[in-house]
Amino acid sequence: MTKASAQTKAKQAASAFIREAREAGWQRAKFEIKPDGSVIVDANMVAAEAADDFLNGDLRMGE
Repeated sequence: MTKASAQTKAKQAASAFIREAREAGWQRAKFEIKPDGSVIVDANMVAAEAADDFLNGDLRMGE
């Protein structure tokens, strides 16, 4: 039987954490596993605010 790689184990742990966090009522829970092995966790009990502040000049539409 083949042995699971470290990245596979990390993905399984992250998946279990996200599943448990969402079941516990967390609004946002996501992981990003970098190729160098570092992990970024973004978890919060409140939903992220939508960033809808933009200027008319930022829109690239023809006139």
